[in-house]
Amino acid sequence: MNKFADLIEQNVEELAKLDAVDGGKLFQWGKLADIPATANNFRYNAGAADKIHGETLKMTRQSLFGYTLKEPVGVVGHIIPWNFPSIMFATKVAPSMAAGCTMVVKPAEQTSLSALFYAHLAKEAGIPDGVLNIVPGFGSTAGAAIASHMDIDKVSFTGSTDVGRKIMQAAAASNLKKVSLELGGKSPLLIFNDADIDKAAELALLGCFYNKIKPAY
Repeated sequence: MNKFADLIEQNVEELAKLDAVDGGKLFQWGKLADIPATANNFRYNAGAADKIHGETLKMTRQSLFGYTLKEPVGVVGHIIPWNFPSIMFATKVAPSMAAGCTMVVKPAEQTSLSALFYAHLAKEAGIPDGVLNIVPGFGSTAGAAIASHMDIDKVSFTGSTDVGRKIMQAAAASNLKKVSLELGGKSPLLIFNDADIDKAAELALLGCFYNKIKPAY
């Protein structure tokens, strides 16, 4: 995983270009922020990989003890949104990889190029074949197949509430797989009467067009 992070840093411009061409993200912002953050995420989780420990527990009877053992959940399906293709890729893939899971990753159909390039870099880094699998496609086909597949043990999805509801239903109707959801709408914002209107307008603009404008901070 550290080698993977090294290769991401060595290919920062190529990855920033792919996210810019695919999703319209600012190239300079991707080069300075998104791609370095992706590499850092893999490096951080590489450090966590050998620190996944269980616990020894004191039992009621003094002659006995119990212990917990943490094991990989199995095959994980990751469904990634379009707005942060690199950062969301790392947020989902890196901890799964550190925990010893294999995974099937479906990038958003609008922004799949960087995920395919990350798979190429993973192979160069020595990640074994079959650990990281990229399956581009539409949500109604590829995403639905992940949510309902009997051999996938967990699904992680970031996107709309409506689709998250469908994923929970498919997970329950198939093998009752574990589900992690990050759901929401498009930049919701409440502005009250006592707000600084100029500041609120600035933040609303940033929330709606973060990928298209350079943040002031």
